[in-house]
Amino acid sequence: MNPLLAEILSGPWLISTERSAAYASVLLSLIKGENIFEGDSSLARERNRPYILAGSGDQKQRFGFSDNNIPGGSVAVIPIRSEILKYDQPCGPRGTQSLLNDVKAADQNPNISSMVLVVDSPGGQVAGTDLLAEAIKNSSTPVVAFIDGLAASAAYWIISGASKIISSSDLDRIGSIGTMMMVEDLQPALEQMGVKFHEVYATLSVDKNRDFNQVLDGKYDSYRENVLDVINQKFLASIRSNRPSVDESTLTGRIFFAPQAIELGLIDEIGSFENALEVAFSMGNSTIVQSESNESKNIQPMKIKETWKAIQGFFKLDPSNLEAQELTSDQVQQINDQLASISARNEELETLLADEKDAHAASLSELEKLRGEDAGKETVASKTADKFPGEGEETAIYAHDKIADDFCSKQ
Repeated sequence: MNPLLAEILSGPWLISTERSAAYASVLLSLIKGENIFEGDSSLARERNRPYILAGSGDQKQRFGFSDNNIPGGSVAVIPIRSEILKYDQPCGPRGTQSLLNDVKAADQNPNISSMVLVVDSPGGQVAGTDLLAEAIKNSSTPVVAFIDGLAASAAYWIISGASKIISSSDLDRIGSIGTMMMVEDLQPALEQMGVKFHEVYATLSVDKNRDFNQVLDGKYDSYRENVLDVINQKFLASIRSNRPSVDESTLTGRIFFAPQAIELGLIDEIGSFENALEVAFSMGNSTIVQSESNESKNIQPMKIKETWKAIQGFFKLDPSNLEAQELTSDQVQQINDQLASISARNEELETLLADEKDAHAASLSELEKLRGEDAGKETVASKTADKFPGEGEETAIYAHDKIADDFCSKQ
């Protein structure tokens, strides 16, 4: 079975009505076995590939996520385009699992100070959406969402926890906050073709598929209450938490143009992609300054983050899958050996420093001794010839060093 067809036919969706209606033709083509991915999809894949920007103005440099020479203070740009599915699609759009790895990798990279999500999506699958939204909300790295046309349903849920949401145009549309399911009942058509359906359940499986089968019978209340309402409740709770000033009128599924979305608290402002980048760079720099100035709150977490990054780089761990990785006993031993070597070197340096301090103290003592000897050799000599006219007959006192005295005594 075509994987995209399976995704369309299974489960509830967080998607705008216009796009869900457009799936009818796609669904028909998939059922017929037709290829809906015509032409070269390399451009679509490139448009959905994340990248890193460093620098300012027209001098920005572009890096890949896997580059090892990313400068400090860089911005990660992560596109979220087209329908949102859990897994990557061959036509280009990347699934929420890959997007989640992108966000985590950027958040864990000390050289990335902020992120920009470029969004143009009608929404999509429920599965994976909440996890990606939580990762963005809980990111220690500031996140700016830039809407480039449409941010509906699941797409808006994902970006609702961003530090700032900027729309590109007055005609951008935002909202469609709600949950739905569209079921294509193909059984009658297949039965006309002679296909027979038999469903057999275990004796105790009396509730299995009950809600869904009632939907096929035209009874929607049970599925609505047990599935759609549960998902929607979490959806709305997340929006209220992420955007406390959002108007309750936005939570019924309506979609709004950008100016009204600002008034209702869905987004923050309208601006260009360059504006979004400037905001991201500024937020990133502010976070760095705050981390450096607030010892009690931010310095220690930053040190822990940098320490883990050092361990990650030492063992070349995959930054996109850190949670699933564990250090082996050999790796832990390597760390212990390195720490022991560093500790031994520190002790050696401390010993050398102590020897240098003792030598310095001995030199100071010798210097004071020589000064005392010089002071004891001071002499008094009468040198009336050096007197200026008009001065009295007082004795003039001059201090001579030992060598001068010895020389003079031999004359």
